[in-house]
Amino acid sequence: MLLAVLVACGGDWLTETHIIVDGEHAEAMDCRREICVHNENTDLTVYQGATYLVHRTAVSQILGPNSSLRVLRSDDHGKTWTVLAVLPAIEDRDLRDPCFYEVGGRLAIKALTRLQVNSLRDSDVATIAVGAVSPDGGKTWSPLAPLGPQTWSFWHIRDDASGVHYTAAYEDGDKSVRLFSSADGLQWTAGAQIYGVAADTPLETELVFMPSGKLLALVRVDGTNEELFGNVGRLRTKVCWASPPFTAWDCSRELTGVRLDGPIAFFHGARLFVVARKHFIEPENRKRTALYELTGDFDGGELSISERGELPSAGDTAYAGVAPIDRDRMLVTWYSSKVSADQAWILAAFGATNIWQATLDLAEL
Repeated sequence: MLLAVLVACGGDWLTETHIIVDGEHAEAMDCRREICVHNENTDLTVYQGATYLVHRTAVSQILGPNSSLRVLRSDDHGKTWTVLAVLPAIEDRDLRDPCFYEVGGRLAIKALTRLQVNSLRDSDVATIAVGAVSPDGGKTWSPLAPLGPQTWSFWHIRDDASGVHYTAAYEDGDKSVRLFSSADGLQWTAGAQIYGVAADTPLETELVFMPSGKLLALVRVDGTNEELFGNVGRLRTKVCWASPPFTAWDCSRELTGVRLDGPIAFFHGARLFVVARKHFIEPENRKRTALYELTGDFDGGELSISERGELPSAGDTAYAGVAPIDRDRMLVTWYSSKVSADQAWILAAFGATNIWQATLDLAEL
């Protein structure tokens, strides 16, 4: 169900904060057709002047075929939304982690399908990255079809200046991250390994094309079994750089004290921001969604990260989408458990979550 619940914002830079998909009060059990209690994995894009949102709905974060992706459109920068399509999970496989991109000028979606196998690092889930293309602006979609080889999870798809598509994909079991590229968005070729230290548990990796021509990869690393849930030990994100044609990567640097789960990065002028999950080193295992800014040498050197503020969030949260409204304002979506409950992440992953949206006024930062 769609809902608008306004809450107080956290500062002049964050406005119009509200829930747009209410999972807490959802009663449906058929998540392949209707909104269920657990809503997550958002992405936004602007296509032919309209703003598009996609998100997953299911009974929990746990892998399962009772799930779908829902595609919505707004013609007023998120003030109102219309549901255009529902893409159900394929047979006995889970469906999650969608992102928008374009194929030959048509709107497309990338997603991940996995077997219903529960493991700490998504081992033996036989991931297949799949894609669908819409001929009519999101109302109808081609069947979800494989994009990459089995066991590789594509993250966000980014284009270089010439229009070639790139994505960073992580291997089942969170053992390594590799660059993939495509000229047409449908046939993908594996390229160089970005990061391959399996003991670090590398997974979701955000790519950023820099003004210098270099390619930046921000690699989430979950670390040891003890560090996996992000509330003990080290919090780290690997910083990897490559120059065209991106066949060799330097991952000698890292951001310490922050682990960027579900990251999405974007430029505002010359400033680089990231929205991602925030962790606390504590027994309670609480989480937030936060806005960060990266500074430093954007030509392949050392980077620093600073938190600019939290979005209303708690429990199971993050996996944001970002789309421009105008020169200074960005629409942002994310998901969160009930904020006032502030549950431990491991419990909240089994419960209800809502889709939130807000406006980021970056001129206020």
